[in-house]
Amino acid sequence: MLLKHRLDAPTRDAVLKAAAAAEERGWKVSQEKTKWYVDQLAARGMKVQAPSPAFKDGLKKVGDQLTADWLTKAGADGEAIIAAYKKM
Repeated sequence: MLLKHRLDAPTRDAVLKAAAAAEERGWKVSQEKTKWYVDQLAARGMKVQAPSPAFKDGLKKVGDQLTADWLTKAGADGEAIIAAYKKM
């Protein structure tokens, strides 16, 4: 069973505001780093390409299987976590 904790409105709003700012910073840094790494690889002669549909499908199948395996161990709490994730 998932534990439910409640924050008062001002605290919750402050946490959500800080989380949104952190998410925005994180995505920006991630994009900057990705560009830098790709540029470094290209400068050294490596060609970086998007994955093929077949490769992406293969990764999805592996991910689905790993999730299914984990859910057999995680039970109802795991189901709730995955359901919440899929709503995002």
